[in-house]
Amino acid sequence: MPPRDPSGRIPVARPSLPRAETLVPYLRRIDETRIYSNHGPLVDLFEARIAERLGLGKHAVLSCNSGTMALVAAIRAERNLSGHRGRLCLLPAYTFVATAGAAQSCGYDCHLLDIAPDTWAVEPAALRHHPRLSEVGLVLPVAPYGRMIDLQGWQEFHDKTGIPVVIDAAACLDRLMHPGTVLPRSIPLAVSLHATKSFGCGEGGLVLSRDTGLLREAYKVLNNGFLGSREAQTAGLNGKMSEYAAAVALAELDGFARKSAQWTKVAVAYADAGRETEVTLWTAPQISGCYALVEAANAGHAAAMKARLVAAGIDFRNWYGGGLSAHPAYARLSHDPLPVSADVAARIIGLPCFTDLAKADIGRIVACLSPPLAAQMQASRS
Repeated sequence: MPPRDPSGRIPVARPSLPRAETLVPYLRRIDETRIYSNHGPLVDLFEARIAERLGLGKHAVLSCNSGTMALVAAIRAERNLSGHRGRLCLLPAYTFVATAGAAQSCGYDCHLLDIAPDTWAVEPAALRHHPRLSEVGLVLPVAPYGRMIDLQGWQEFHDKTGIPVVIDAAACLDRLMHPGTVLPRSIPLAVSLHATKSFGCGEGGLVLSRDTGLLREAYKVLNNGFLGSREAQTAGLNGKMSEYAAAVALAELDGFARKSAQWTKVAVAYADAGRETEVTLWTAPQISGCYALVEAANAGHAAAMKARLVAAGIDFRNWYGGGLSAHPAYARLSHDPLPVSADVAARIIGLPCFTDLAKADIGRIVACLSPPLAAQMQASRS
C-alpha cells in the first residue's frame, strides 16, 4: 500500500498497477524471444485472453498504445471501409477532450451535441432528424464515466442512415466484462487502458468489434498501413502496443479478480456512507469502478461542496471540465444549444476513488458533501 500523505490530504486518484514481481515471468519471456514490439507473442496472448474474458471471437480485439489511438484507428477504419465522404463529425459536448482531438486528427469538422439529462449521453433517436445529418460522415457517441449507453440503438442508427459510428467507451472495460453485455454487430468500441482506469497497463488501448473486416483495417491503420507485406495498403500510423505494455496488461489481467473486488469494496463504502446523507452519489456498477461522482442540485450547491472539500484537504476533479466548448482549443466549434451539457458539467464532481481508499476516508469525504447540522438549521430559519 502506498504511504499516506502525512498532511492528511486525500488525492483524487492514486493508481495501482501490477507490482514488479508479478511482471518478472513476462519480462523473462521478452528476454527469451527478443521481440519488443510489432505484435509480439505477449500482445497476441493479451488480445486472446481479453477476447475470451469478454466472450468474443479471437479476432475481435485489437490492442494499441493509447485509448486515443484506439479512437483514431476505429475512426479511420470505418471511413476507409464505408467510403462515406461526409466531413462533419457529431459528438457530445460533455466528454473528455480526447474525443474531439481524435476526430479532428482524422480530418473531421466537429459539431457539438447536447446530452440527455438522465443518461448524460447523446441518444441515437435524437439524431435521426438532425438538420445537418446530410453533412455527417461520423458520429462519436460517448459512454460517460463508463456508464453504458444504448449500443444496439446505435447499431440501428448506423443500419438506417449508413453513417459510420464509433463509440468512445474509454472507461468501459470493467463494465464490458460483466456477463450479458453484447457488442453491436458492426460498430467498434474504443477503450482506454490508462493507469487511472479500472483496468490499466500504464498507457494503452483496445479496439473492440465483432466485425473482423473492420479490425483488419484498424490493424493496418495502427501498423503503418502494413498487413501481410511490406507494402502500405492505407495511410497508417505507428500505434502498436509494445511487448512491455502487454506484460503489464497480462499481469493486470492475472490479478484483476482481486483488483475488481477492491473497486467494489470502495463503491460499497461510498454507497453505505451516502445513505447517511441526502446527496446523490454515482459509483459502480452504474459507472466504472474507477469513478465516484457526486451530483449536486445546481451550480451553487456544487460550489459549496467544492469549498468544503478544499477546506478539508480533499482533492476533487471535474473530469470533463466545463465540456468541450469551455476549452480554448474547441471553443469555436459549431454546436447545437447546449443547456443540459452546461448544467451537468456544472453539477458533476469527481471524488477521490482508488483501490486502497480507506473506509474512514470515504466517510470523511462524504461528510464534507453536506453542510454541518448547525448550518442546515440556520438555513432553515432564514
